[in-house]
Amino acid sequence: KDSFSLWLNQNIQDAEELAKMAISSAERRLRAATKVVRKKLVSGPALPGKLADCSEQDLSKTELFLVEGDSAGASAKQARNREYQAILPLRGKILNTWEVSADQVL
Repeated sequence: KDSFSLWLNQNIQDAEELAKMAISSAERRLRAATKVVRKKLVSGPALPGKLADCSEQDLSKTELFLVEGDSAGASAKQARNREYQAILPLRGKILNTWEVSADQVL
């Protein structure tokens, strides 16, 4: 027998404690692997239904593309990097703010 097996046989109480620690650690790893991490939206409003969100949680590393309509949104969704680029299709005619007064914009 190897020296570790001999030690386990001579120190039964320590061996049982070591086995319990190993089993507990393995159970924690399994629970962590199967746990589904959901995005927490408790601090802000609900996201729009047509938003194609990105997976990055750090807002300083993300980009939001506003596109005109669903057809442009579909093309943009295919070309984006899902890790850090989000797409939001807008409805209606977008106002050209260079050609109108401040009263019309606001």
